Amino acid sequence: MVHTIPLAHALDDSHLSPTAPAPVAPAPADAAALMTADTARYHHPLYLSAEQLDADRVRFSFREFTGRETEPSSPLEMYRDPALTSEQCTLIARQYTVARVLWSKRRMRVQAAPLLETAALRWSVWTIAHDTMMSRFAEFATLPDDRWRSQVLRLLDAHRVARQMAADWDDIAEQLSVVVDDQHNAVDDWSDEVDLAVAAAELGVDIQGWLVDHVSAYQATPYYQRDTPLVARLVKEIDEQRARLADVAHLTADHDTGRQLAPNRF
Repeated sequence: MVHTIPLAHALDDSHLSPTAPAPVAPAPADAAALMTADTARYHHPLYLSAEQLDADRVRFSFREFTGRETEPSSPLEMYRDPALTSEQCTLIARQYTVARVLWSKRRMRVQAAPLLETAALRWSVWTIAHDTMMSRFAEFATLPDDRWRSQVLRLLDAHRVARQMAADWDDIAEQLSVVVDDQHNAVDDWSDEVDLAVAAAELGVDIQGWLVDHVSAYQATPYYQRDTPLVARLVKEIDEQRARLADVAHLTADHDTGRQLAPNRF
């Protein structure tokens, strides 16, 4: 199937379609006239043609990218070829810029599709674990005093499960953040960046409410170890719950319960 920038692509096997028109690159001269037999060996393998739109713009046509090709990069040897003019080299370089944008968008969608499927399941499991934890804490308000210690044990178990589910979520969220970051790094213009929420919506996945941070938020440094984003948010909630119950234990002289509720005991 032939795709011509900036027309939209047909749906592909990942059930995702591009979210924005492909870029139109500026050109100093008539594109068709510059693309001669001398330039053919330097074209991208999926390149089809170049069409001059007006004095400043050219539209490139390519066969459909799979996203599994090598990242498009201008062949350096063309700059040493005496048969090519500087205008031809410039146009070929712009051809590869457009190719890289199309390739990066396609690759991002192909890579994100299976991750989003896994993420949807993990977010559901995390939500159940978090809701259970919140319910266990809320139950203290109506429990008789003789059941508090058993409820503390149930709450501690809920804390541990919620933390594991949060860590599992952050693992898949980091993988999604890497896919997004790779696509953004492959393009020069922010308008060519693909938003994860848009790609997810095309796949039929609603990511509203999901916590997927920038890739840097998941990377530890040699000098600073930190919790990943969802785990960090959960730990804050757990510490608040334990502090509240520890205050009650202190005021009622229940020191054993107070020791059980020391912050960050997992």
